[in-house]
Amino acid sequence: MKIHNAIRWQDNMYLFQFRSVYTEPVEYFHAHEGLEILYVHEGEGTYAINNEIFPLKPTTLILVKPFQMHRIKVQVPPAYVRTLLKIKGTVMDRFSSTLPQLASAFAPFLEQKRPCQVYYLSPAAASCLEEQFMQLKETLAIVSPHLRADAVTLFSFHLLQYFVSRIYSPPRSVLPQTLAANDSTELLGRIVQWIDSRCGLPFTLNDMAADLHFSPNHLSKTFKERMGLSITAYANEKRLDEARMLLVNTSLAIEEISRRAGFKYPSYFIALFKAKYGATPRRYRIRMEK
Repeated sequence: MKIHNAIRWQDNMYLFQFRSVYTEPVEYFHAHEGLEILYVHEGEGTYAINNEIFPLKPTTLILVKPFQMHRIKVQVPPAYVRTLLKIKGTVMDRFSSTLPQLASAFAPFLEQKRPCQVYYLSPAAASCLEEQFMQLKETLAIVSPHLRADAVTLFSFHLLQYFVSRIYSPPRSVLPQTLAANDSTELLGRIVQWIDSRCGLPFTLNDMAADLHFSPNHLSKTFKERMGLSITAYANEKRLDEARMLLVNTSLAIEEISRRAGFKYPSYFIALFKAKYGATPRRYRIRMEK
């Protein structure tokens, strides 16, 4: 099964892909920094978020909060065509200082524990959204590189304004978030960032606890409650994805790939890889080369 390749953030602020086409099955399971906006033009599958599974189909719009675990699975044919925009917190911070009304309107979505995050758009709304994405693509193609981040910021303002006014319907009454919930969200982000920066190296929960200044039990419990899986399981998912990319894009030996991905024992790596991808690393590489 083909897993999406990691793509670098542009200017360390945003990531934008317009109408990317996938002709092989797609599946990934991760969390990341920044707000993610995913729009499906074509294709069918499932999307799991907040421990719920939603059907994926044309004109589906999904908004994913920073550091929120989510899983997508799409079978092809038909081809899977999607547009993706990821916006880092630095972009959102601009709204807080220069566009306080928009930031205030959108803040409830980012802060509520379980607001609606998956939307099935009407033809009119879908057409309007696709036109906005097309305009962003054309703008980024003609503006100077040093102005692209500003162009994305301006686009995000219009897009989120459209979302708040035309698509998102907030619940009539919302209980305020407790301080503890906000604290756990911040801690979750620190845990994910810590893991992401060290996935290429073996580490223990005690290592993380020493760096983040929390007890191992508190870190483990917080992560499990908010992400729905253990710290070890999340780290292994990241490592397996890195190993898969090394298999496809390099000629490194399996043992070296295991080491670079952060696995201490090659045999353990091979067993996990086969369980996830349905083939040993060696056979997977051969299959992808055909």
